[in-house]
Amino acid sequence: MSEARSRQVVIAGAGIAGLTAALAFAERGYPVTVFEQARQLEAAGAGIQLSPNATRILRQLGVLERLLPHAVRPEAVVLKDAAALRDLG
Repeated sequence: MSEARSRQVVIAGAGIAGLTAALAFAERGYPVTVFEQARQLEAAGAGIQLSPNATRILRQLGVLERLLPHAVRPEAVVLKDAAALRDLG
């Protein structure tokens, strides 16, 4: 193991960014520790929108295919002004 890869990578937070970073470092041979303040990870009950760049990275890490069966393509997007509660589009 090279000197750089013998260093421990520490990641704060086990959200989507933290877990993706942990996987990316681990795949490159770095020892990784993830710290999370929650006692256990649970579904938040909310959806997320993943950009094309995010899906490209998830594909490169080999996890996109496992996520796709849970994905829904939106039929439309409606933008609203939160203060006036009116459509922007």
